[in-house]
Amino acid sequence: MTELPIAASQADWVNVNESEPMLIQRAKRDPKAFALIYERHYAPIAGYVFRRVGDVHATEDIVGDVFLAAMRTLGRFRYRGIPIRAWLYRLASNAVNQWAKHQRRRFLPLADQSIVGDDGVDVTLSEIAEADRARLALLTLSPKYQTVLALRYFEDLSLEEVSQATGWRLGTVKSLISRGREALREKLSREG
Repeated sequence: MTELPIAASQADWVNVNESEPMLIQRAKRDPKAFALIYERHYAPIAGYVFRRVGDVHATEDIVGDVFLAAMRTLGRFRYRGIPIRAWLYRLASNAVNQWAKHQRRRFLPLADQSIVGDDGVDVTLSEIAEADRARLALLTLSPKYQTVLALRYFEDLSLEEVSQATGWRLGTVKSLISRGREALREKLSREG
């Protein structure tokens, strides 16, 4: 496990080697412990949301709502061997689906955003435009297809992890991914 950089003043409440079930139990009682859950999972959840919505400001709002909902409902969360990350992806998927429903196809293209990657990889404008075209096509699909395809291909989750994040059986996930890929392929081929 990677150690998180922490300030000396935080050392009394942070145990970076603490197991997830123990951290969850402590976070139910102590908001400072929830801050560690937030630190551990903010980046992947924010990345997932951004890749789904393509708007920096909407991402910030949605991710804030996701973690607020997580903090409010953590008391009802029961650890059953499934990582809390899967639960957070589920909350994020639901929030993105609600956001998309209210947007009525007013999505900002990624090419109009200023994105600085941590990996230092140069991305050409045509690559961004192609990725944006695929993302916009994805947003026209049913939310269930959007969710499984984004978790599988944007977040690189295994099929089992997608199943955990969505709460759907593995066979259902496989079927939705297959149907979603076909629907996306048809949509992209119709657009040329």
